[in-house]
Amino acid sequence: MNRQDDFKSPESKKGTPSRPLLVTLLACLLTGIVVFLATFFSLSGYYSSEIEDYRNNYVRRSDKYDPGLLEAALGLLDANSIFDLPDRTALTETMVEAAITAMGDRYGTFFTDLEYASYSSDLSGNFVGIGVTLQKTADGNAEVVLVHAGSPAEDAGLIGGDVLTAIDGKPFTDGYDEAFNAIVGEAGTTVSVSFVRAGEPMNATVTRAEVTKQTVISRIENYGGSKIGYVHITGFDGHTYEQLEAAVSALEDEGIDGLIFDLRSNGGGLLSSVGMVLAYLLPDGVIAYVDYRSESLSDYVISAEDGHLKNGGSSTLYREGGHELSPDLPVAVLVNGGTASAAELFTAALRDYADPAFAAEIGVTPLDVTVVGTLTYGKGTVQTTYTVGADSYLKLTVARYSPPTNVNYDGVGITPSLSVELPEEQAGISVYLRTRENDAQLAAALAFLDQKVNP
Repeated sequence: MNRQDDFKSPESKKGTPSRPLLVTLLACLLTGIVVFLATFFSLSGYYSSEIEDYRNNYVRRSDKYDPGLLEAALGLLDANSIFDLPDRTALTETMVEAAITAMGDRYGTFFTDLEYASYSSDLSGNFVGIGVTLQKTADGNAEVVLVHAGSPAEDAGLIGGDVLTAIDGKPFTDGYDEAFNAIVGEAGTTVSVSFVRAGEPMNATVTRAEVTKQTVISRIENYGGSKIGYVHITGFDGHTYEQLEAAVSALEDEGIDGLIFDLRSNGGGLLSSVGMVLAYLLPDGVIAYVDYRSESLSDYVISAEDGHLKNGGSSTLYREGGHELSPDLPVAVLVNGGTASAAELFTAALRDYADPAFAAEIGVTPLDVTVVGTLTYGKGTVQTTYTVGADSYLKLTVARYSPPTNVNYDGVGITPSLSVELPEEQAGISVYLRTRENDAQLAAALAFLDQKVNP
């Protein structure tokens, strides 16, 4: 209905035209327009700074995409396609993930509440389960490669190498995935685990509980005439520092002649965690430089100073009086193509402090560190997670970080000083289950350190 019909409607009810009423209404309309324009220009002047701020911020941010085109395309899809659009949440997630992919952010992720909870739990170093790490075997079964110290699985007698065959009496048809899903549950609930050990069927009843993930595993290797400490670091989470300090302290108390840090297939973890570990191992000085792209975020330096980790403007005590590896202790760092992110920073930082030129520049005695293995992954970037809704989270790459010599390895990787390939027949064995007999890289590192100790 148009405006003319609006005015005619009451007149037709009354049966006679009313010119004075029409004139009055027109006068009111004109007065309203004049008042509106006056008010608009008055408010425009009054709020000019707010309007300019809006233009400078919102418009600048949204010029990367066309909201009108997006709305039109989705409208046509919704109205005319023989296929249905996904629901609002699924469509939004898909669009955000597509934007991340288009930007080339290999590490960006859009999390739901449940996914973020799992991600956060993994970084915290705590999880609920029976306390095992599984590996998918060549025939699709689930092999236990690590039983976490102090876990329900350890109490029940499970060991590395056990192959799970059934949970609560139900055999697996697709071993790995079914086993992984079946052992997860609420703390306090029990689960019956069937497995095969060295060809013999066995059973155990395990009560699920909260488990502290074991990211540091250590032992002593007696090789030739040398006593070599071996420290396997599987990741950097909320418990890695305390576990590494305990492991290294115990090995030093044993009077070791050399030390191996195994970071093969270590995908990284928390920057704060690897920073604390490096502060413990290195002389006082720079650990890393963090450079943001956004001008709203300040670049900062991570460093060690008198038992404290300096992380930008914050300071955290890691050990009263500090600690550092002896320059007289030969160290080997084992790496491969799965060594990434924080694990690469660990490797590069130890390597840099072994560089005589860099050590002389900062006034410290160089460490004796040799990197052994194959080229690392090449990830020197930082991710941050933002809350973007009531139950949605966005992880995106916000910065690059570089080791003490400030040479970034992102997209390049770290080349070992001693290159050692792993034979194909050994590559399928989990790093957790390897020994010097089935691990050419470990054997090479042991031989190298023994030669240094006993030339």
